[in-house]
Amino acid sequence: MESGEATSKRHLTLRNGIGLVVGGIIGSGIFLTPNGVLEQSGSVGAALCIWVAAGVLSMFGALCYCELGTCIPETGGEHVYYQRVFGPLPAFLFTWSLLLVVSPVSTALICLTFSRYAIRPFYGQHAIVPEEVEERLATVAILLLTVVNCVSAKWATYIADSFTALKLVAIAFLVMLGVAWAGKGHVENFDHAFENSTVSMSSFNLGFFEALYPFTGWNYLNYVAGEMIDPARDLPLAVIYGMLLVILCYILCNLAYFAILPKAAILKTKAIAVDAMVKVIGEAGLLLGPLFVATSCWGAANSSIYTAGRVGQTAAVEGHMPKVLALVHRQYATPFVSLIFQCVLSIAFLLLINTDSLVLVFGFFTWAFFGGSFYAIVRLRQTEPELERPYKVNLAIALFMCLASFLLVVSSLSQFPYECLGAIGFLLAGVAVYFVAVRGLFASSALSQLSERSVLAAQKVFQLDFTEHNAA
Repeated sequence: MESGEATSKRHLTLRNGIGLVVGGIIGSGIFLTPNGVLEQSGSVGAALCIWVAAGVLSMFGALCYCELGTCIPETGGEHVYYQRVFGPLPAFLFTWSLLLVVSPVSTALICLTFSRYAIRPFYGQHAIVPEEVEERLATVAILLLTVVNCVSAKWATYIADSFTALKLVAIAFLVMLGVAWAGKGHVENFDHAFENSTVSMSSFNLGFFEALYPFTGWNYLNYVAGEMIDPARDLPLAVIYGMLLVILCYILCNLAYFAILPKAAILKTKAIAVDAMVKVIGEAGLLLGPLFVATSCWGAANSSIYTAGRVGQTAAVEGHMPKVLALVHRQYATPFVSLIFQCVLSIAFLLLINTDSLVLVFGFFTWAFFGGSFYAIVRLRQTEPELERPYKVNLAIALFMCLASFLLVVSSLSQFPYECLGAIGFLLAGVAVYFVAVRGLFASSALSQLSERSVLAAQKVFQLDFTEHNAA
């Protein structure tokens, strides 16, 4: 590497990897969606079956990503896989969707959930908190986490590890409350567990999407595979251990909810963890419940910001995003500009845009691109059979995940046609941007000069330089 050139250092251990997986997955979902899954499934037994099925599907997907992450151990996740297997346009469309919508919206929603729960003890359980207060606290959370990620990758992973541990403590406490409650003989909520189970495929699909959402994030570690010290060994172990831990936590959490709260109370509540704790330990639950949820959201938001910054940097190196996003801080070795870019977008979505429709198409975008990654495994087996694969998933699992992704996308399109058509329109706009901007317009001398000037200005002001892509 030439002198003066910055590099993203390999610093992630197996423990860090497990922390990123668990921290990226366990966010607000397990505290917010169980009532939705129960509502759509119709019964406690059916709801638990849906949670198990969602966990198994997510585990299969994670195993597929283990092969991709170990045979292509580069930072950037799906962008790298699409670039190698399908070419630059699909890779650009993934990055276009992830960086401009999926990641900033996800970060904004997680931080908004964090603020709503973090501020709850100061207002009371049933008080109405002004939206401006929630938005300001969420904005502060986004800014603080971005600053930490800009200044130190090690501090960012330390936050991931620490808050992952706190999340597990919170879940363990909730599970113990459920065990203690059931130990007193309160098991009546499990009587006739499958009574009134839904027979509607539409309701089942909606419930399944509700259960899949809390598992989102099992692909985060692939975004930073190039920063792992030993990706061939540690990446699959981190993903497998992390996923098993998450599935166990989610099943035990739901069992605790169902043991403590009757079906009618679960369907009515908007804060299931708080209500469950209040019922068992009284007023202390009003403090511990919001604290646990806020802690979980903080760690998940940190993981979202950490990984999105690396994807933006990789895309810029490939020429799919403005060159300035590829700049890395000379001292801190972090993707400084890409992180700032994600911060600005997240705050913009938080303050300016109604994200309800974007939440509905989150699953559409996610599973459409997941399906492409699963198919990339099949293609690579055919086109690059000699490629070294430290971890090799069973081909039947990869083919099954291709089919599952297709069915989920079709189901999403049938359930939310207008929102998904909007998502398709956004992708088509990305095609136009690719041919006009990436392949054509940026070649003009005026825009090239503007791009170079922005790079030079950023380098001078923030002590930035270009990274040798995926250097050790």
